[in-house]
Amino acid sequence: MQFGIFTVGDVTTDPTTGRTPTEAERVKAMVTIALKAEEVGLDVFATGEHHNPPFVASSPTTMLGYIAARTDRLILSTSTTLITTNDPVKIAEDFAMLQHL
Repeated sequence: MQFGIFTVGDVTTDPTTGRTPTEAERVKAMVTIALKAEEVGLDVFATGEHHNPPFVASSPTTMLGYIAARTDRLILSTSTTLITTNDPVKIAEDFAMLQHL
């Protein structure tokens, strides 16, 4: 059994402060969460793809590639891949390359 965490990169207003993070802050937070997931012993970090507000995860393979360079044992995965808006062969190639990295 593997335990992990996933995100779709949602940028939502904090209900206690009323503050909405910037897209840059949300991307940085996603990386921080992935690094912390490995630090505390989780097995998997997954991020999804979305192209409309309030989400920032429009290129999950880029994000996962960056996280792969900063982690050692964390399994990286997609939590959502939009096959209808992408070439399925390109998706397979991107994730195959990510797996090799």
